Amino acid sequence: MRIGERAVVRITDPSFAYGTGGVPPVVPPNAEIEVILEVLDSTSKSEIEYNTLMIGDPSNPRTPESIAAAYDKLMAKRALEPKKEGLEGFISTVKGWYFFGFFGGETGEEAPWYLKPSITFPISFAIVGAAFYISFVGGAITERGVQRTDELDEIILSLSTFAKISNSFQV
Repeated sequence: MRIGERAVVRITDPSFAYGTGGVPPVVPPNAEIEVILEVLDSTSKSEIEYNTLMIGDPSNPRTPESIAAAYDKLMAKRALEPKKEGLEGFISTVKGWYFFGFFGGETGEEAPWYLKPSITFPISFAIVGAAFYISFVGGAITERGVQRTDELDEIILSLSTFAKISNSFQV
Protein backbone atom coordinates (compact mmCIF):
# COMPACT_ATOMS: atom_id res chain seq x y z
CA MET A 1 0.00 0.00 0.00
CA ARG A 2 1.03 3.60 -0.57
CA ILE A 3 0.46 6.73 1.52
CA GLY A 4 -3.20 7.76 1.31
CA GLU A 5 -4.45 4.34 0.23
CA ARG A 6 -7.28 2.65 2.10
CA ALA A 7 -8.11 -1.00 2.53
CA VAL A 8 -11.06 -2.83 4.06
CA VAL A 9 -10.09 -5.92 6.03
CA ARG A 10 -12.91 -8.36 6.83
CA ILE A 11 -12.42 -10.77 9.70
CA THR A 12 -14.97 -13.52 9.15
CA ASP A 13 -13.77 -15.88 11.89
CA PRO A 14 -15.03 -14.52 15.25
CA SER A 15 -12.15 -16.22 17.10
CA PHE A 16 -9.79 -13.73 15.41
CA ALA A 17 -12.08 -10.81 16.34
CA TYR A 18 -14.13 -10.42 19.55
CA GLY A 19 -15.05 -14.10 19.94
CA THR A 20 -18.18 -15.69 21.31
CA GLY A 21 -18.63 -13.01 23.98
CA GLY A 22 -18.44 -9.98 21.74
CA VAL A 23 -18.43 -6.57 23.43
CA PRO A 24 -22.06 -5.92 24.42
CA PRO A 25 -23.83 -3.73 23.46
CA VAL A 26 -21.40 -2.52 20.76
CA VAL A 27 -20.28 -5.81 19.17
CA PRO A 28 -22.65 -8.81 19.27
CA PRO A 29 -21.36 -12.33 20.02
CA ASN A 30 -19.71 -14.20 17.10
CA ALA A 31 -19.65 -11.04 14.99
CA GLU A 32 -17.71 -10.66 11.77
CA ILE A 33 -15.92 -7.31 11.74
CA GLU A 34 -14.61 -4.93 9.11
CA VAL A 35 -11.59 -2.72 9.72
CA ILE A 36 -10.81 0.21 7.43
CA LEU A 37 -7.07 0.86 7.22
CA GLU A 38 -5.50 3.97 5.78
CA VAL A 39 -1.76 4.56 5.35
CA LEU A 40 -0.99 7.98 6.78
CA ASP A 41 2.81 7.87 6.70
CA SER A 42 5.60 5.42 6.02
CA THR A 43 9.24 4.88 6.85
CA SER A 44 11.77 3.20 4.62
CA LYS A 45 12.88 -0.24 5.75
CA SER A 46 16.47 0.92 6.29
CA GLU A 47 15.38 3.51 8.91
CA ILE A 48 13.59 1.02 11.18
CA GLU A 49 15.42 -0.42 14.19
CA TYR A 50 13.58 -3.70 14.77
CA ASN A 51 15.16 -4.37 18.19
CA THR A 52 13.65 -1.15 19.59
CA LEU A 53 10.09 -1.36 18.28
CA MET A 54 7.62 -0.66 21.05
CA ILE A 55 4.30 1.09 21.44
CA GLY A 56 4.34 3.97 23.87
CA ASP A 57 6.46 6.91 24.87
CA PRO A 58 9.62 7.02 22.71
CA SER A 59 11.64 8.40 25.65
CA ASN A 60 11.17 5.14 27.61
CA PRO A 61 14.17 2.78 27.54
CA ARG A 62 13.60 0.03 24.98
CA THR A 63 16.75 -2.04 24.67
CA PRO A 64 18.18 -4.19 27.48
CA GLU A 65 21.22 -1.94 27.65
CA SER A 66 19.19 1.27 27.97
CA ILE A 67 16.89 -0.32 30.58
CA ALA A 68 19.92 -1.37 32.66
CA ALA A 69 21.44 2.11 32.31
CA ALA A 70 18.17 3.76 33.40
CA TYR A 71 17.96 1.44 36.42
CA ASP A 72 21.55 2.19 37.43
CA LYS A 73 20.84 5.92 37.10
CA LEU A 74 17.76 5.59 39.33
CA MET A 75 19.70 3.63 41.99
CA ALA A 76 22.52 6.23 41.95
CA LYS A 77 19.95 9.01 42.39
CA ARG A 78 18.37 7.18 45.36
CA ALA A 79 21.77 6.67 46.94
CA LEU A 80 22.40 10.44 46.89
CA GLU A 81 19.12 11.24 48.66
CA PRO A 82 19.58 11.78 52.41
CA LYS A 83 18.08 9.09 54.64
CA LYS A 84 15.14 10.28 56.69
CA GLU A 85 15.19 9.39 60.36
CA GLY A 86 12.71 9.32 63.19
CA LEU A 87 8.99 9.68 62.58
CA GLU A 88 9.53 11.18 59.11
CA GLY A 89 11.67 8.19 58.11
CA PHE A 90 9.09 5.75 59.48
CA ILE A 91 6.27 7.46 57.55
CA SER A 92 8.22 7.43 54.27
CA THR A 93 9.04 3.74 54.81
CA VAL A 94 5.41 2.83 55.56
CA LYS A 95 4.20 4.68 52.47
CA GLY A 96 6.27 2.33 50.34
CA TRP A 97 4.75 -0.78 51.89
CA TYR A 98 2.25 -2.82 49.93
CA PHE A 99 -0.88 -1.58 51.69
CA PHE A 100 -0.23 2.11 51.16
CA GLY A 101 1.81 1.82 47.98
CA PHE A 102 -0.59 -0.52 46.23
CA PHE A 103 -2.17 2.16 44.05
CA GLY A 104 0.98 4.22 43.55
CA GLY A 105 3.75 3.70 41.07
CA GLU A 106 7.48 4.26 40.79
CA THR A 107 6.79 7.13 38.42
CA GLY A 108 5.59 9.34 41.25
CA GLU A 109 2.11 9.70 39.79
CA GLU A 110 -0.55 10.30 42.41
CA ALA A 111 -3.55 8.00 42.43
CA PRO A 112 -6.97 9.68 42.47
CA TRP A 113 -8.27 10.27 46.01
CA TYR A 114 -10.95 7.59 45.64
CA LEU A 115 -8.26 4.91 45.08
CA LYS A 116 -6.15 5.71 48.13
CA PRO A 117 -6.72 3.01 50.76
CA SER A 118 -5.95 5.42 53.59
CA ILE A 119 -9.07 7.36 52.55
CA THR A 120 -11.43 4.81 51.00
CA PHE A 121 -11.25 2.11 53.69
CA PRO A 122 -12.29 4.40 56.57
CA ILE A 123 -15.04 5.92 54.41
CA SER A 124 -16.37 2.49 53.43
CA PHE A 125 -16.32 1.30 57.07
CA ALA A 126 -18.18 4.46 58.13
CA ILE A 127 -20.85 3.90 55.45
CA VAL A 128 -21.31 0.24 56.40
CA GLY A 129 -21.42 1.15 60.10
CA ALA A 130 -24.03 3.86 59.47
CA ALA A 131 -26.14 1.43 57.42
CA PHE A 132 -25.94 -1.16 60.21
CA TYR A 133 -26.90 1.43 62.83
CA ILE A 134 -29.88 2.64 60.78
CA SER A 135 -31.00 -0.97 60.22
CA PHE A 136 -30.72 -1.76 63.93
CA VAL A 137 -32.52 1.40 65.08
CA GLY A 138 -35.18 0.97 62.40
CA GLY A 139 -36.00 -2.55 63.60
CA ALA A 140 -34.63 -4.48 60.62
CA ILE A 141 -32.21 -6.25 62.98
CA THR A 142 -33.61 -7.64 66.22
CA GLU A 143 -31.99 -9.06 69.32
CA ARG A 144 -31.18 -12.74 69.34
CA GLY A 145 -33.65 -14.94 71.17
CA VAL A 146 -36.77 -12.96 70.40
CA GLN A 147 -38.97 -15.36 68.46
CA ARG A 148 -41.53 -14.19 66.00
CA THR A 149 -43.92 -16.43 64.15
CA ASP A 150 -45.37 -15.80 60.75
CA GLU A 151 -47.94 -17.59 58.58
CA LEU A 152 -45.48 -20.26 57.44
CA ASP A 153 -44.54 -21.07 61.04
CA GLU A 154 -48.24 -21.43 61.94
CA ILE A 155 -48.81 -23.82 59.00
CA ILE A 156 -45.81 -25.97 59.97
CA LEU A 157 -46.88 -26.04 63.62
CA SER A 158 -50.45 -27.00 62.70
CA LEU A 159 -49.21 -29.78 60.38
CA SER A 160 -46.93 -31.19 63.09
CA THR A 161 -49.80 -31.06 65.62
CA PHE A 162 -52.06 -32.82 63.10
CA ALA A 163 -49.36 -35.50 62.55
CA LYS A 164 -49.08 -36.10 66.33
CA ILE A 165 -52.84 -36.46 66.67
CA SER A 166 -53.14 -38.86 63.72
CA ASN A 167 -50.23 -40.97 65.08
CA SER A 168 -51.92 -41.28 68.47
CA PHE A 169 -55.09 -42.68 66.82
CA GLN A 170 -53.12 -45.32 64.88
CA VAL A 171 -51.65 -46.92 68.01
